[in-house]
Amino acid sequence: MRRTVPILLAAVALGSLASGGCANTVAQRGFAPTPGSVDKLEIGTQSRDDVVRLIGSPSAVSTFKPNVWYYISQKQESWAFLKPEIVDQHVMQLTFNESGRLDAIKKYDLNDAENITMVSRITPTAGKELTILEQILGNVGRFSTPKQSNPGAPTSGGGI
Repeated sequence: MRRTVPILLAAVALGSLASGGCANTVAQRGFAPTPGSVDKLEIGTQSRDDVVRLIGSPSAVSTFKPNVWYYISQKQESWAFLKPEIVDQHVMQLTFNESGRLDAIKKYDLNDAENITMVSRITPTAGKELTILEQILGNVGRFSTPKQSNPGAPTSGGGI
């Protein structure tokens, strides 16, 4: 009877730890505006500084068009050790005209997202590719004694 109680407690503790480690984890990342702040954006009247004061700095600025700002937020769910999955995503694109006034607002969600395949090209490097055996044996016979810049005081070799 004494031995079954600790084993039963250990089994319950192990079961609760195992089920706790497999819990669904939800993570909200990116732009999180205060309620109603995005609704206060007005096209044609607000400058970049006004937008930053109202909703904050952008998540990203377009590389080739600095007048295009992006505010990005996404919600990810992960279960145990599996790769996180994006379940919700919102992108707000703000475009400014040449005078710096808000010109357009576009909103995108997860339905507008597209998968982009990475290019698998490899940049060639100069030189020769060595095999593992060539790398290991490449320095055999290339060792030399260190050169001494100050060999020390000369000795006469005889007695004093």
